[in-house]
Amino acid sequence: MSLSRSQLQAISVTERVCSAVSLLGTFVIVISFLSSSSFRKPINRLVFYASWGNMMANVATLMSQSGVRLGTASGLCQFQGFLIQWFMPADALWTFAMACNVWLTFFHKYDSEQLRRLEVKYLLACYGLPFVPAFVYFFIETKTRGKIYGAATLWCWVSTPWDFLRIGLFYGPVWFIMCLTIFIYVRTGSVIYQKRQQLNRAGNTESSSTAASLKDIQLSKVTEFSITREIVHTMQVPLEGDGDPISTKSLHTFYCPYSVTIQAGSDLKDSEKTAEQPLGHDQVSTGIQRRATVMETNSAAWAYSKYAILFFIALLITWVPSTANRVYSLVLPHKANFELNYISDTNAANSTTARAAASPSPPPPAPVALTPGPRVAKLQEIFDKALARTLRANSYANFSSCFPTPAKHVPASLESVWRQLNAKLEESAKAEFEDILTERDAVRQLNELDRLVGEAKYRKDHGVGQESVAPHTLPPDELFRSHLLPYMRETQSSLNHKIESVQDENAELAQRVQAQRREIQDLLVGLESVVADLEVAAAAATQFGSDNNLRQEAAEMDEDIRARSEI
Repeated sequence: MSLSRSQLQAISVTERVCSAVSLLGTFVIVISFLSSSSFRKPINRLVFYASWGNMMANVATLMSQSGVRLGTASGLCQFQGFLIQWFMPADALWTFAMACNVWLTFFHKYDSEQLRRLEVKYLLACYGLPFVPAFVYFFIETKTRGKIYGAATLWCWVSTPWDFLRIGLFYGPVWFIMCLTIFIYVRTGSVIYQKRQQLNRAGNTESSSTAASLKDIQLSKVTEFSITREIVHTMQVPLEGDGDPISTKSLHTFYCPYSVTIQAGSDLKDSEKTAEQPLGHDQVSTGIQRRATVMETNSAAWAYSKYAILFFIALLITWVPSTANRVYSLVLPHKANFELNYISDTNAANSTTARAAASPSPPPPAPVALTPGPRVAKLQEIFDKALARTLRANSYANFSSCFPTPAKHVPASLESVWRQLNAKLEESAKAEFEDILTERDAVRQLNELDRLVGEAKYRKDHGVGQESVAPHTLPPDELFRSHLLPYMRETQSSLNHKIESVQDENAELAQRVQAQRREIQDLLVGLESVVADLEVAAAAATQFGSDNNLRQEAAEMDEDIRARSEI
């Protein structure tokens, strides 16, 4: 049983009205994004990209049954089916892309720049994947079923003979993507909820311990100190999964101005009364600040949980009725349900929603305040004391001793000159000191040191170990060094190995050189003995004179032997 003419007319009118409202919402999103830079966050950019696909889908739904009335073979009917098949699944893909951004931010610590580099891939995937079947459908036609694009009750889409393609290449992939999206939000929301409970318990424990410690305070000193420090409290909350922590600094950063009040009195009882309240108030303020930090962290975590729940409800409202209608048409192909068709048609026409929300990427840390902290105050105190000693050294007695004649005749004028000189010296010294503080950015640097020292003391007192740091929270130079660290360690290990090898070779060569030196030393000793023998032989040869010449006698004997041999 098909729908009546009045029912089709009601569906068509509702479809076009909802499509017009949806188009208006899409225009608001596009105009807001283009006109204001504050909207250009990662998740809002994805909504902006998805809005163009929703706009084209709404153009298709605005056509309503006009394509069916012109005939399934008409260009309008084929174009309407192409737009629906292409752009309606893209909405679910963009929703999955947003969920992927949330997953990458919370569990892999992606920053806004890394998420921005993924947007080109998201564009290609969200609009490229559904384009393939939508374009291929133009070229498929059989004698028994005809073309794929044809009448589909509400509009031109995948015709009834090809109804299995609606589940296989439309609702099936969409629900698979939606299940992945739901898993991401449930997983992230559950982890945040668990950490929120842990923070609640930690906050309650800390506040009760602070209140108990106040009861034991006993004050007996006369001097009263009322100190409020400017310390940015940061906590590391480890996430389940890959173990990387979420810095609650990204959720909330709490800090207050710094002030110092010092009073003194002689009455011990009065001082006990006055000193007891400021010191207790300081400790209570510290407990309240920590409690406020925990509460703000809980609020941020719960805000994200509500955001994920609303996203999940929007997905269900959009796709559950439409899927139920498709399943109903498969089970009962010859029977149409007006209520399911009406609800699914309305949800399809209103698939564009303004999902503008805060970016999941953590905000930048709060700037270090320029209100003087303890170290800045101490530096100012040291400068004031040094300047006071300098001015005391330039006393009037020392100054007048340098000018005895004016001191004797015009002492009042000389004293006036001395006072003006000291005032000018004090003024110029203070001005130069302020210039140095401004030039070196000393206030901010010392306040940052106060914050680090306070955080270190807090970690030491509470037994908090060094936690890992999220990469996207590092400054560029530290991030660059962290990326180079593995290569530098590998290079250092290789160089150390080469140095050890060269040192071993040098030791071996040194031993060989020492052995050769000893051999040369022995040869020199033998050579010296030979030279000594030669010198002795030469000396012995010079002892014979001309009367006892052995050579001459030997020559005569040789001649005598030759003469006899000839005879």
